[in-house]
Amino acid sequence: MTIFEEDKISISPIESESELAAAKEIYLEAFPPAEQRSWDMIEARCGGKLTLWGIYLNGQIVGMMTTWQFPEFMYVEHFVIDARLRGRRIGSSAIRILERHCAPMPILLEVEPEHLSAQAQSRIQFYQRLGFHVIDRSYVQPPYDSYLPPVHLWLMATDATISPDKASTLLHRVVYGVMEE
Repeated sequence: MTIFEEDKISISPIESESELAAAKEIYLEAFPPAEQRSWDMIEARCGGKLTLWGIYLNGQIVGMMTTWQFPEFMYVEHFVIDARLRGRRIGSSAIRILERHCAPMPILLEVEPEHLSAQAQSRIQFYQRLGFHVIDRSYVQPPYDSYLPPVHLWLMATDATISPDKASTLLHRVVYGVMEE
């Protein structure tokens, strides 16, 4: 098992059933249905394309993240810390650990637009403090399933020069299985 650490925070791929159950609970509580990939697909690692990371505090799972490795960047599809533990710099540490793990490759992720809520605005500021830049305010996340709507999100990256068009096309094709016309 590969573990990356910073102080009392570590991240490593989730393997045990109890950690999977804890991560699932944190995940389902944090994301609205339109922004949730089915847990079965996450647990199956999307056919080996996705990495499911546990975020640990003193060895106890307190969050999770899913990532996709591309030649151009590391894409963070989902990232969440247990709501009871937010504001303790666990998330900042987890992102810094991931940055060191995938360096020099940049990290790309989707966020809700800041005008939607104070929480969305706070989340964007969180990522900006960690060195992320908004690279696309017109991005639309394809629906995870036919009964769900597409979701208007923003793309943020640690490298402001990533092409939003190329990133969007890659995400749509590989992550969401949408063939662009």
